[in-house]
Amino acid sequence: MRARLRWLAVLLLALAGCGGGEAPPTTPTSPPTGGSGGGGGRDSGVEVQREAFPAGGGSGIVASMRYPGVLWAIRDRGGQDRPGRPQNSLYAYKVTDGQVAKVAGGAAFKAVPMPVPARDSEDIGRDSQGNLWIADIGNNECDRTDTALLKVREPDPAASGPAKLLATYRYRFPDPPSGCAGRNAEAMFLVDDVPYLIDKAEESTLYRFPSLDPDAAVTLEKVGVLAGQVANLSGADLSTDRRRLAVNTHTVLSIYQAADPSLDGPALVADLISRPPAWTVQLAGPGAGAANVEGVAFGYDSLDLHLLAENRDVYFVPASAYER
Repeated sequence: MRARLRWLAVLLLALAGCGGGEAPPTTPTSPPTGGSGGGGGRDSGVEVQREAFPAGGGSGIVASMRYPGVLWAIRDRGGQDRPGRPQNSLYAYKVTDGQVAKVAGGAAFKAVPMPVPARDSEDIGRDSQGNLWIADIGNNECDRTDTALLKVREPDPAASGPAKLLATYRYRFPDPPSGCAGRNAEAMFLVDDVPYLIDKAEESTLYRFPSLDPDAAVTLEKVGVLAGQVANLSGADLSTDRRRLAVNTHTVLSIYQAADPSLDGPALVADLISRPPAWTVQLAGPGAGAANVEGVAFGYDSLDLHLLAENRDVYFVPASAYER
């Protein structure tokens, strides 16, 4: 009888933990009130606002060059398409002094439809003209042959209508695993307007576009492996001053620092990834799957860092918190 009761208790607990759709997680990711350190296994100084990105499913973010405080986010294929929250859109939201503020029209976020469909957008970057680059690079089943980068003109968050597509750049990896059409990737950044991709694997390998051809797929060039044994990266961004490269997993943020930021292009990137990260920040404790941090971005002309989790949580890590 006791064994049967124990079995029933376990079953009830398992059923209570099951959920569906985009329901909020039951594991809290905000720090407890009155505590001096980070909550849930986080380092101190990491600020989290729960469910501050209402659309959910965020996978990549980048700071606007034209609109102060505005961040542009994208959602991956896990983000459900709902009224007012389309899956295939750019999302503008604003962060002021580390706090989520109102954006265009006083709303928490503004959705701007993409001009063309994307299958699995995983990251977003910005070039020197302020154009946005959407990385449709997710390839979990390693069967995609249509992965691409979409270059769009940055829209006005207050305007209506879809974003304007400027170009589509298709690519292929030079070394796909046996039996695969390509590699899965979730992290992208630009240096001197050249895109770089990092595959999502136990060994984080960096690739670059040797050229940009809107009419034909190009074969990526292998650059090297990121030092420091960082693995399974889900986001990346280069600071505006080119001194730092931030990458993240679902639970850890790593910041690389250039020894010589005056270098250009491939030389700068090679310098950045040649040494282990200068700083590492714990975003969540081991096994804290509810955190699921995906996107990372430096503030424009800032070394402060913003992160976005799939569960709608918005993170802010000021430079003073990781420079220790």
